[in-house]
Amino acid sequence: MLGLFKMLRKIVFPLMLILCSASALSDRGELEATSLAHATAKMEGWVWIPRDDLACRDGSKTGLGVRLMPDTKAVMIYLQGGGACYDVKSCEQNASTPIAGASFSQEKFNEWVEKLGNQGIFNTTNPSNPVARWNHVYIPYCTGDLHGGNQENASVPGVPGMQQFVGYRNVQNVLRLLEPHFADAEDIALIGASAGGFGVLINYPQVVEAFGGRSIAALVDSAPVIPESAIRTSCFQRKVIDTFNLQLPQSCSGCADPSKGGLLNLYSHLSDTYPQGRYALASADADLAGVILYNDESRACDGVGVNIFNYRFSLYVLRDQYIGHEWATFLPGGVQHTMTQSDALFLDRKYKGVSAAEWLARINSKTPSHIPPARLFPRK
Repeated sequence: MLGLFKMLRKIVFPLMLILCSASALSDRGELEATSLAHATAKMEGWVWIPRDDLACRDGSKTGLGVRLMPDTKAVMIYLQGGGACYDVKSCEQNASTPIAGASFSQEKFNEWVEKLGNQGIFNTTNPSNPVARWNHVYIPYCTGDLHGGNQENASVPGVPGMQQFVGYRNVQNVLRLLEPHFADAEDIALIGASAGGFGVLINYPQVVEAFGGRSIAALVDSAPVIPESAIRTSCFQRKVIDTFNLQLPQSCSGCADPSKGGLLNLYSHLSDTYPQGRYALASADADLAGVILYNDESRACDGVGVNIFNYRFSLYVLRDQYIGHEWATFLPGGVQHTMTQSDALFLDRKYKGVSAAEWLARINSKTPSHIPPARLFPRK
């Protein structure tokens, strides 16, 4: 009997060690697959990192895209756009947006990589791209809340099911993942297009705080906050602020109150609170998506309709009377919506002899660069 026990011990104990080691390797593999360690194995290539702490508005889990580059610690964090979900029409449009929607899987990310992941600001070979050789972090957009919501189980009238507006928390959790890896980053940029551009305005404070008060470069692509005038924007602001429970800075006087300017106050709040920052806004002067959005929302708020002419005028008012002393602006002629994910619009096309990429490269200048030239009012 004793001989049998010794024989079993020789067989079973090593087998148990093998199984335990295999389990440990499996656990480590799963951990690495959800961390930046997974991306280091594929330098200069996009890697999808699934995360249990990142969620979409339908409650499904999502992740982020990372492309690490050799010999640099500079990092660009990009917030994808794609509409918003605050009423039946907007939720339907958001859900049908190919690169956004109510969910975002690895398959959708792979489609994005194939179509846009090497275009525009993600082009790693064009020398005019100022962030070409930086590390790139891509935060998908599936919360429908401008990346700024903090409202679980929200109800939108006429829209089936509960909506998980957790975009702000998603960004927060991504920052927790990134901060240890990029604690000594050479430079940091927060860039977003369309809804992601609004997300830049909302999330900029927590990005600064995550990186210890560093100077962060911000680029808002095609997401201007139009000043209230005959064009009424206050009703739209109230809807998104309340529906999403937008996480606006408590120290920003009037940011949550559309009657006092609301989201428009974010521009000056950021530049005043973080004077070490660098700020830039880009938008086609007749951006058709912007015209349609503000036209619908202004009319619903008993304001005038919006066309390409008063939209352009409103952009100039925003630049000259509100933000131009601290924010650089690039307002080329055209009806296109967003520039940063297009080689043609970001790298190649020039306006007044300057491309969007060349203009962005001037962001470190002490005097903001304006294309076309601004006619700034005196500082208030």
